[in-house]
Amino acid sequence: MSESMRDVARLIKTFDGELRKALLTSRSGLFRNGRDELYIRSNVPLGQTYTDEVIGIFADPSDLDFYYKIYLTEED
Repeated sequence: MSESMRDVARLIKTFDGELRKALLTSRSGLFRNGRDELYIRSNVPLGQTYTDEVIGIFADPSDLDFYYKIYLTEED
């Protein structure tokens, strides 16, 4: 069963601190490797394909905040 965007946003939010730290210096995102492990990757270039599943890629902290505003409610 596929996840809803709200579920994905909740998952991303569990990595919020680490992701925000990476976003201070470069475009970064949350990925899932073949062993189903989640990890933050920084220095993510635009327009590239990836061998690991992309959960979400963000340009900067304000981009991440906007994503949360769209997909999460105050209770999340």
